[in-house]
Amino acid sequence: FSPLIVREFEQPSTATVMVVADGSLSTRCGVDGVPIAASIARAIATIGMSAVFFQDMFGLMMFESDFDHLSAVRPRIGKNQVIHCLDAYQYHTGLQDVKAGDSISRSIAGFMRKTSLIPVVSDFLFERPEEVLRELAHLNSAHDVFLILIDAAFAFEVPTISAGWVEAFDVETGRSRVMSRGVLKRMAQRVRDWQNDVERKAKDAGIDVLKLGLDQVQSVIAITEFVMERRLSKTA
Repeated sequence: FSPLIVREFEQPSTATVMVVADGSLSTRCGVDGVPIAASIARAIATIGMSAVFFQDMFGLMMFESDFDHLSAVRPRIGKNQVIHCLDAYQYHTGLQDVKAGDSISRSIAGFMRKTSLIPVVSDFLFERPEEVLRELAHLNSAHDVFLILIDAAFAFEVPTISAGWVEAFDVETGRSRVMSRGVLKRMAQRVRDWQNDVERKAKDAGIDVLKLGLDQVQSVIAITEFVMERRLSKTA
């Protein structure tokens, strides 16, 4: 004890990874047989396998349009759990309802048993995204929250049509709207502008954003690197 010797040890431990994924009907739409939901499912699978590599607990929470209804799969360890979560996302099976709180942040936090890594995967093409970002910022004060923003502009790159007017139908609200050919042609750019605005507002709220396109290889690499950098250490 003279002199006093101090040794410092770093003990790696597991963390809980809970993906909050957009399961609204609009994500099942797309072009050339490629829906927006395919990119979301790829993100879930990549994050899940990263969790398996680090022996982290992995779970899934799904929300419908504007976070009106939440359902989830409890976190567990293992590759079979990732497959189970993917099946739950694609077929809406094996999910349990999440008890609703008085806000989005409390509804999500109420399902968590400890501090978690929470990637929120969505195209954010719903009304009033500012309110959702505000709630996620509150959640970020207790957990590690970041956004994976799915670039959905490709789903609105429609071929040139000869008709002067087109009727569009919203699968979520059931509303329809007649728009001109010119407005339809600009839809993809409007989606890009909308998502760029969401990205800017999220960063202003202190939430990190990873934006993903259609390239599968680049998406997997980007998600893996991002998640590995953001892994949390288990807290008591």
